[in-house]
Amino acid sequence: MLPYSVMAFISILVLASVHLLAGKMHNTDSAWQGRFLSIGGGIAIAYVFIELLPKLCLGDLVVRQALTGIFPFAERHVYILALLGFLLFFTVDRLQSIPLQQAPFYLSLASYALFNFFMGYAVTYKDDPDIQPLALFIFAMALHYFTNDYTLNRDHRDYYQTYGKWILIGSLFFGWVIGNIVIISPAAIALINAFIGGGVIMNVTRHELPAENPNSTPTFLFGAVVYTLILLTVGTNPASLR
Repeated sequence: MLPYSVMAFISILVLASVHLLAGKMHNTDSAWQGRFLSIGGGIAIAYVFIELLPKLCLGDLVVRQALTGIFPFAERHVYILALLGFLLFFTVDRLQSIPLQQAPFYLSLASYALFNFFMGYAVTYKDDPDIQPLALFIFAMALHYFTNDYTLNRDHRDYYQTYGKWILIGSLFFGWVIGNIVIISPAAIALINAFIGGGVIMNVTRHELPAENPNSTPTFLFGAVVYTLILLTVGTNPASLR
């Protein structure tokens, strides 16, 4: 079996490759685009609800032990970070209508760069139960990345292809480098994972709910159900990590 550091680096390469290749999806048939994006959304949301959110309960215990008596509402910090992740991408989505040249693009790029930095950092922490098994986590997140990149390419293609995707790729690798240099507490890792989970929930609903998106409800449901069964079969049982 490969050392975990090698697996983490491969994971970063997989996510970076999505940024490089997602733009080519616009050259394919729109019906195929809708099915692919929807199945990716279904898989990502299944991962969040079946694997990531249940494991946040474990993270909540770690954060509570570390922060009780130091910060108020320590028993809710994990869920507050998940909410902040959701609200950040919700706000960015609503600001897309701002009539200020490329301001919406820069807002989206900044929020996704922050998300990527946290992703790059999170995968370096081999003892993090929230992202294990790593292969299942990266598979779900890679498909989720396709939906985000599809929207950025559709709405801001020239800017995204010129430098946007390179900033996102750089953010991934920057997070990975920092993760290999700076070791933070398990409580901080739990908060990062909560932020990632909240962001994924908002992004999936953002791409799947609008009627004008080329989505496919049956395909979305199929992806969610099938990946749920896979996670229940081969995923990590949160209770076993206690």
